[in-house]
Amino acid sequence: MEITDSGGVAAKYGFLYQDCVAAWLATEMLMDRDMRAVRVETVDDVDIVWAGFTEFIQVKAAAEKKWTPTTITDNATSTAVASTKKKSVGKPRKKRIPDSSMVHKSMKQATIPIDKCKFRIVSAERPTGLLEYLRVLPTSRTGRPGRQELVDDLNQRTSNFVAASKNDIGHWVDSTWWQVYASEREIELLGIKNIRNAALEVVGVTLSSDAAAEAIWRDIVYTLTKKSTLSRKVYCEDDKTYHRNNLIDWFKSEILIHEKSSHTRTKIYANRKLQPILNHLHTHTPSCGSITRCGKVMHQNYSINNYRYGYISESVIKWIDEILLMPEEIADVTGLSTSDRYQTLLSRLKTSMTELGDFLGKVLLHSCIRSLHTSQPVPASLYIEKPFEVKILENVHIVPRASEGDELWVGFSHLYTGTDIVECLQNLRTILYTDITDNIDSARSKILEIKQDSYLLQHDIDELLETSQAFDTHLNRYRFIVFLGYNSALMTDPKTPGYEPNLLTETKELFDDFSSDLNTSGFGEVLIELHLYPVPDIEKLLSEVKKALEKACA
Repeated sequence: MEITDSGGVAAKYGFLYQDCVAAWLATEMLMDRDMRAVRVETVDDVDIVWAGFTEFIQVKAAAEKKWTPTTITDNATSTAVASTKKKSVGKPRKKRIPDSSMVHKSMKQATIPIDKCKFRIVSAERPTGLLEYLRVLPTSRTGRPGRQELVDDLNQRTSNFVAASKNDIGHWVDSTWWQVYASEREIELLGIKNIRNAALEVVGVTLSSDAAAEAIWRDIVYTLTKKSTLSRKVYCEDDKTYHRNNLIDWFKSEILIHEKSSHTRTKIYANRKLQPILNHLHTHTPSCGSITRCGKVMHQNYSINNYRYGYISESVIKWIDEILLMPEEIADVTGLSTSDRYQTLLSRLKTSMTELGDFLGKVLLHSCIRSLHTSQPVPASLYIEKPFEVKILENVHIVPRASEGDELWVGFSHLYTGTDIVECLQNLRTILYTDITDNIDSARSKILEIKQDSYLLQHDIDELLETSQAFDTHLNRYRFIVFLGYNSALMTDPKTPGYEPNLLTETKELFDDFSSDLNTSGFGEVLIELHLYPVPDIEKLLSEVKKALEKACA
């Protein structure tokens, strides 16, 4: 098909309604992961690129004629060119353009395979007569009368038209949805509502007024208007496309500009600016190239040749509220006074100090996942009373992914002071396998029961937690983490210069041994990460952390 700007740049000043429709669809994209992009004036007026198909949308503003089977199948007309040999007399002659009606144009947009193409019409005037059938969502039409009558009528009017991609009138009727919005203002209100919902569910900020949402709406309208006016002859399709990833990134930054004026925030884990305790030094991959195993070396630097025990101890204090308080306690919506809240934290901290190694390992792993992946934690271990605690619930995080399903990360930690690190790792691996085999269903059920979505950003992990489905159904969206802190002879205090290459060799050997059972254990398809944290002296680290915690309790 020849690329032209017909119906695009030349008539753009009259297309405010169309621009509002495109902007509203973009706001729908904020909350719908299956929507990948919105295109304007490329194939049809607006196109939506979905995860599994493309939807071609015709937009008809209030100035258009009434919508009946006749008007949507009438071919367009053009003025015939007068002969140069003989002077034309009277009005220019009108000529019908074959297969140029609204239905023909829509059907011609389909590409092979046609089952990956859908259509939509958005108009200010409602369709009448047999076209009322198209206002029913296609997925809700089973048993609904009117389909065959509409197909027969349109076939008669179009002479049983079949497009180049072999899609016929029946396919068009079954794939078309007609929506009616009477004015730009009605569409604008839908967009503003989507922006407010996405601010809370995607970013974690409750907008205190419509002013911010309206400002963001205007910016989205402007962006899409600008894209739609770009000439198709000069610019490529990507220039006229608003991708979801780009929209989300921009949207988050815009919302955070308004964050200071937002006084009501319940998404307590969103955008918390907590410094990581450890840094990511290196990533190891298995020699066999498997993508189901990953080794990460976590590290803390030296300061003037001395290991930074003090920084780690002080940083642990900053993370303990996320470890020891329920979401509603962090949000301070329980009605507790500041002193009561502090006493609750103090009481749990004193209990945790009796098992300081377990507590510190939990904080370090929690910090690593939260810092590196902007995760949403589910404080599962707080909801389970010992001695019935399920180990697999020590560290549970929802890790967002932009375009695919979110992941559930589950991990446990251990600080090892012995000398046989290889045996320790093998034991931890066995514990993990046993927990997955024996406890995964009870763990999934417990997470589904206790997670409080009102404190979490929008996610889609519920389908992972339904125990009616086998754990393996969504295997690629689970990730298990084993965190091991251990004494390394290479990490001396004070520092031995040039130790890093040997440290990477040491950790690579440990990771390779941990991954050596990939083809024999039966767990080769399970995603497992090993986080290795070499330390000069675990005992000294625990001692320094204990001093910091005791000072906090004083």
